[in-house]
Amino acid sequence: MILTMLGVNGPFPSRQGACSGYLLTSDSGRTRILFDCGSGVLGRLAGECDIRDLNAVVLTHLHYDHMSDMLPLTYMLEFAGIEALKTIAPETPAKQYGMLKDGRFDLYPVRDIQIGEMKLEFLPVTHPVEAYAVRVKCDGRMFVYTGDTNHTDALPLFADGADLLLADAGLLREDWAPKKPHMTPGMCARLARDARAGQLVLTHLSPLYDPEALLDEALADYPNAVLARPGVRIAV
Repeated sequence: MILTMLGVNGPFPSRQGACSGYLLTSDSGRTRILFDCGSGVLGRLAGECDIRDLNAVVLTHLHYDHMSDMLPLTYMLEFAGIEALKTIAPETPAKQYGMLKDGRFDLYPVRDIQIGEMKLEFLPVTHPVEAYAVRVKCDGRMFVYTGDTNHTDALPLFADGADLLLADAGLLREDWAPKKPHMTPGMCARLARDARAGQLVLTHLSPLYDPEALLDEALADYPNAVLARPGVRIAV
């Protein structure tokens, strides 16, 4: 599989940046799934993939920085002649879910599913709204995306053996607290270590932080950690 990072910021984009959005493509190129679709993602997706070749969208939760570009995506689908795009999404919050119901989306509940060559499995995580981590198995490899989460007891087992772990590093250590909505880079690093992950990519990067400070915090516990960067492709 190939992971292409379209947007890596949260909860709002950096200058010339974009919020959460990640395109995962099978080795054959026959299966393409977009994970999250925050502000600024849609234009970058158009540069990577014809919308007619996209198999599905998976929304890990319905905060705007993960789903706002679903609204103009409705128009893109209309002009492409696509009646309904398979979309897996939580059903809450109801206001945001209602926006999806008004679009050209074939809505599926969050549950384990096979899409093309990819097997998707989900884990509820700790966030102010209904939210999920997702595990994808394809091409003999495993990709795990935490979505937005604070500490979740089941995550190390869920991510165990991941070839690539894409993890929410939304807060520096000094800003973290048990009831905050995100992990720290150090928490992501320890998760990767405990899960025996092959690669760790830190994402949900706040424009308020120095990216190098985020990376430095992770490197203390996981020497191979890297920052997510828009446009970069990584082999899973």
